[in-house]
Amino acid sequence: MIINDSQLKQLYTFTQKHYVEWYDLQMELVDHLANGIEAQWKENPHLSFEDALQKEFKKFGVFGFMEVVEERQKSLSKKYSKLIWKHVLVFFKIPRIFMLLVFSFLVFYLLRILTLSADYFIAVVFILCLGYLVVLTVSNYRNRKRAQERGEKKWLFKDIMMQQGAGFGLALLPIHFFNFILPNTESFASLNAYVLAGISFLFVLMCVMVYVMLVELPKRAEEYLQETYPEYQLVD
Repeated sequence: MIINDSQLKQLYTFTQKHYVEWYDLQMELVDHLANGIEAQWKENPHLSFEDALQKEFKKFGVFGFMEVVEERQKSLSKKYSKLIWKHVLVFFKIPRIFMLLVFSFLVFYLLRILTLSADYFIAVVFILCLGYLVVLTVSNYRNRKRAQERGEKKWLFKDIMMQQGAGFGLALLPIHFFNFILPNTESFASLNAYVLAGISFLFVLMCVMVYVMLVELPKRAEEYLQETYPEYQLVD
């Protein structure tokens, strides 16, 4: 006995009811369940489809499919992080590294001549991070709404890219970092030149990372999705 089309649809519905909303994970789980059910039928041809499905589902343990979902989220989040660094590292090669150094020098020079206190600088970083979160939230909302209107299927890696992976946490890191290394600093002009140069470079690097997540990666999203899911273009 083999799984028929009607039973296959039931398996997709079953995964949806158990909180698996992404089509790529649904396909993987449906394939696993179907193979397991067919293996049971070889041993017991009289076993009903529902009983075989429940037996197969119990093998996933108390939390059902949640562990599978979490593991895949971790794996794809790591992949997304690698893509971020892949694009950031481009800025450390000629000719972009010159642009990186020029902007770092400009920030260094401005912090020197404007004699800004650490509090003002952290406030600027906070405003930039807040702006990043606003743009991210609006973009994510529009993309989701557009996908719903078109009836597109959900893909886990696409969701991770739309939400910029761990972007929310990443946006807050510079604030904690600068707050930690600049305690009670009245003016940047009083800081050691090497320390100030390091701060300037890290600030520019943070801006580069935000640019990569908001501009560079979205431009190549379709390419990376097709690379991750060969069937992506055929389904959507």
